[in-house]
Amino acid sequence: MPIKSITTTPSPGFMIQVCAFCGAEHKISFGRGAQKSKKGPFALQAGDTLTVSVDGGPAQTVTFEARDFADLGAVTATELVAKLSAALTGVVVEEDAGGCLIESVAVSAQSRVDITGGTARRALGFATDGRKDPSPGRPVLGVVVGPPSDQLRDKNVIALRRCNDCGANECLIRTFDAAPAEYEGTHFAQHRKSVNALAQHFKAKGWSHPDVAEDHAAETSGPQDIAPAFPPGPLAPPLSRLRPQPPGRGGQP
Repeated sequence: MPIKSITTTPSPGFMIQVCAFCGAEHKISFGRGAQKSKKGPFALQAGDTLTVSVDGGPAQTVTFEARDFADLGAVTATELVAKLSAALTGVVVEEDAGGCLIESVAVSAQSRVDITGGTARRALGFATDGRKDPSPGRPVLGVVVGPPSDQLRDKNVIALRRCNDCGANECLIRTFDAAPAEYEGTHFAQHRKSVNALAQHFKAKGWSHPDVAEDHAAETSGPQDIAPAFPPGPLAPPLSRLRPQPPGRGGQP
């Protein structure tokens, strides 16, 4: 779940997230819903389709043909961006760290991108087993999932879009306690402070899950460990990647 960097320009800003499971990098916009393919190249077949819904609107179906690409069996992310940009409305499509990022142009609570069908889903890395991405819309502070009888409700979680390179669903968690002093200056501490600053930024902007917005409004205090300025800028690589150290001597817990 590491955050690599956070920016608020251009508005509404975005972060670069590094998947903790496979290391893939993802741009996650703060105000826009999105979906992203796995890294290319992609092995498509003539007549393959991808069905996309933008902001809850009607399905848009894109059909892929051999004439669309130099090699249908090895389509590059750049070629896929060009095809989807021409075929879909209501989105901005761009290459992102080797994958194809499809973002809604809308900056709103209704902004979302859903991949709803198509024979090209497996080749592009989108789920084909009926799984729903828990975060097709803009990221918000707070999650509420499941039926009322067995519901997960947490006002401190920011759920992130699924990584379609490996299928991981990650999240960021706002924390209120103070980390042990021996971790000060480590990537662990820096990341913790940045997550808390991001969560408080979401709260101030009103980017709360609607079912926990009242909980946020009732809060009278915030996290103890928080970046003094927002956005905090690029985060240094984890110390464990540079020189492993045991806890208590500058390493991560």
